[in-house]
Amino acid sequence: PIKSSRDMTYEDFFDPVDDDGGDLVANDVEDDQEEEADSAIEEQNEESVSEFEDMDEMVESMRNKEASKKVTFNLPADSDTEDVTEMQLEKGIDPSEIKSSFEKRQEKMSKKIKTLEEELLEEKPWQLKGEVTGQKRPENSLLEETVLFDHAVRMAPVITEETTFQLEDIIKQRILDEAWDDVVPKEKPKEEAFEYKKRITLDHEKSKLSLAEIYEQEYMKLHQQKTEEEENPEHKEIQEMMDSLFLKLDALCNFHFTPKPPVPEVKIVSNLPAISMEEVAPVAVSDAALLAPEEIKEKNKAGDVKTDAEKTPTDKKRELRRKKLRKRMRRREREKRQKLLEKMRPEQDTKLSKKAAAAKLKQLTKEGKASLLK
Repeated sequence: PIKSSRDMTYEDFFDPVDDDGGDLVANDVEDDQEEEADSAIEEQNEESVSEFEDMDEMVESMRNKEASKKVTFNLPADSDTEDVTEMQLEKGIDPSEIKSSFEKRQEKMSKKIKTLEEELLEEKPWQLKGEVTGQKRPENSLLEETVLFDHAVRMAPVITEETTFQLEDIIKQRILDEAWDDVVPKEKPKEEAFEYKKRITLDHEKSKLSLAEIYEQEYMKLHQQKTEEEENPEHKEIQEMMDSLFLKLDALCNFHFTPKPPVPEVKIVSNLPAISMEEVAPVAVSDAALLAPEEIKEKNKAGDVKTDAEKTPTDKKRELRRKKLRKRMRRREREKRQKLLEKMRPEQDTKLSKKAAAAKLKQLTKEGKASLLK
């Protein structure tokens, strides 16, 4: 039967002490008596023991849970260090040379600090020197590094399985649709303006014509009317309409302006302003947007607007003269209006004259030229 922890005694944990022979016999008798007493007590308390066992199991389970929740640290135990020191003493090592765990950690840390200081004092590798040219770094060392740099050209797309499958699907679909519209290569037009200009070819042979005949031919070329080739007027009109339509469509569809193609003309345009001959503005732009500032608003007759700091003495005198002139004109207009009122309404004139006299008197008293008598 299992005893309860409360019923445990010293003898349950430790063996009896060995004495002389007589003591051993007495002890054996006593042990037998104690065992009989214990068995009797155990029989009496069997019922209570089962209850206590359940309580003990619950308490032990709670203690185990609390112990499992505790945080433990893997620190060097003192017992280990003591064992090591004992072993070193047994081997005959000097006690002064024996180091504790703290001293060993400090020694390891000092070694690490020393190595780091040596690395800092040594010459840095070329990767940590900033901008390095090819002469300052070892040969083919850049091939072993992963370098990030900017591309001036648009990068090609990364070819993956997904992109290849998409490309194959597009090709298959084009084959099924029988769409064979390949990109037409752009060619520079050969019909340019300078081809129509007759280049002068130097003839080193002696002319068979006389000087008079040469002058005659040049005169005839200048003044004789050349018979132009007859052309269908309808075809010409259709061609002009198509050219104007395509030019407008190009101006509306493109982000950049496409100028008119050079049309070689033998005729000389004269008596026209240069702006009309060299017009390069697109057709879609309105005429209002092409006007100059002077065309939108007339220039000030007095000249450019200046601040007080920019005005010269002549400008200031001119402005003063204008102010005086405007003041004289206003005074003359006022006097003229006053005379007309005096002629039209003489009765009202007396009232106005009284008011004017009172205002004049008030002004004189303010200036100190007159004083009111009381």
